[in-house]
Amino acid sequence: MRAERILVLQLKRIGDLILTSPAIAALRATRPGAEIVLVVPKTCEGLAGCIGGVDRVLGWAPGSLNMGLWGSLLAGGWDLCLDFTGNDRSSLMALASRARLRVGYEKFCGGKWRVRVFHRLCKASVRDLHTVEFHRALVAEALGEVVSAAPPYLQVPGDCSALFAEKGVIAPYAVVHPGTARIEKFWTTEGWLSVIDHLTAQGLQVLVTGSNEGLERPQLDELRARAGGRFVDLSGKLSLSEMAGLLRGAAMAVGVDSMAMHLAAMFGRPQVVLFGPTNPFHWRPLHPLGWVVTADGVVDSEAMQPKSRPLEMKEISTTAILGAMDSARPQGG
Repeated sequence: MRAERILVLQLKRIGDLILTSPAIAALRATRPGAEIVLVVPKTCEGLAGCIGGVDRVLGWAPGSLNMGLWGSLLAGGWDLCLDFTGNDRSSLMALASRARLRVGYEKFCGGKWRVRVFHRLCKASVRDLHTVEFHRALVAEALGEVVSAAPPYLQVPGDCSALFAEKGVIAPYAVVHPGTARIEKFWTTEGWLSVIDHLTAQGLQVLVTGSNEGLERPQLDELRARAGGRFVDLSGKLSLSEMAGLLRGAAMAVGVDSMAMHLAAMFGRPQVVLFGPTNPFHWRPLHPLGWVVTADGVVDSEAMQPKSRPLEMKEISTTAILGAMDSARPQGG
């Protein structure tokens, strides 16, 4: 008897892919003998290979015919297809799979043709759930039961210690990730310098990460100029899978709401995340060592609401950040 074949479609951004990994872990825990194939953008293939429970990754390249991908979809003999993306392209992929059971989100179908692609629609509300729980709900709809799996949700293949040693990484270390693709999420350079000094005083080597491109470059240039060699600069020097490996071993991770902080959350690492224009209700770390700080101070997860007003990043208190860092890191950790 052949193994059950499951197709998973996640064509959104890196952060969305990371936050889908708990749902994939739940799928694997419930279907241990199935073959799970994940379709992601080509730029995410390296990271997708770190998601536990995935047997094979297929890459989609924007602007390309993707003949090999479409051929795999058509010839797959799929038993189940889960569409976490909810756009026209992913719906076409689900239809092309001809899976015996195709499951998508009701929210993304509306009155459009997509509704006819799926046999079952998940009614979960993206407004009322954390993104992780929203994705878990799709798996529960497909399997007919509530499922969960424990972290870590990512698996970094091999031993990264030699690679990191070549880059000057010495444990114990902290990862500081100040940048993102949205300028309104940026905090102050003065604040990041205080964070770096605080971590150094705790005996941690500070590693600064980021793309070192676009909007991130000016602030990183200023940090480099003003820090005087107080951190190891890894910005622009790591692949996504290497970034995952680095965060897996971090004694502390501090950054704005970004891909790096989602990675740290998947490993349950001590972390402090700065939120402003985005609502932490939907994107915060869910583990007990994850702390959220906004312009209102340290935010209790129980007090977060599905709807909140955007806040200014520049109004976030450095004192609140440093206090949250001390609370997030276990004594002697």
